Amino acid sequence: MPLPTTDFALSADLRRGGTLGLAHSQGKMRVEMTKPNVPGSIVGIIDLRARRMVVRTPNLPNMAVEMELPPEYALGALSGTGLRVGESQVAGEACDLWKVDAPVGAAGGAAMGTSVGPTTACITPDGIALRTEVEMQGKKHLVFEALTLSRAPQDPKLFQLPPGVQVLKVPKGKLGAALGLPNIGAPLLDLTPKP
Repeated sequence: MPLPTTDFALSADLRRGGTLGLAHSQGKMRVEMTKPNVPGSIVGIIDLRARRMVVRTPNLPNMAVEMELPPEYALGALSGTGLRVGESQVAGEACDLWKVDAPVGAAGGAAMGTSVGPTTACITPDGIALRTEVEMQGKKHLVFEALTLSRAPQDPKLFQLPPGVQVLKVPKGKLGAALGLPNIGAPLLDLTPKP
């Protein structure tokens, strides 16, 4: 799958409320989410090549949790092999549609009583994912779609933890429990169908 090759920042709305901000520079991505039921922002810093993520939440301001990036992570870091299946446009940008099969054992499948199918992402020629949809129970569900995009140099401090933050390594699939936030990391975004 194409990974970003340029510095950028984008903003998006999440499908169940809240906002998403993504920024990228030199193989690292910053993800900042707000959710209606969580005061403050959840911030993740991702090393795309190593597929590792460090996450900070407002309820643990002096601590961060490091984990391996889950295979079902469906924002700017899709893993595996994909097939180009078409073209589209998002936020005024042309992008190629890439279809990636659901990872084997993807969290959110049997554990959440749902059937997770392939992910389709609209990715620009320079590797920026502008829209991601996941098929669940035979229907496509929009995970996010960019509203704004800016290609510009990003401040290196955005991709570093503040001084004094303690980092705790967490086993795969245990991120939500470690942060005291259910449904975070399994998958990272709440992909369960709306009632």
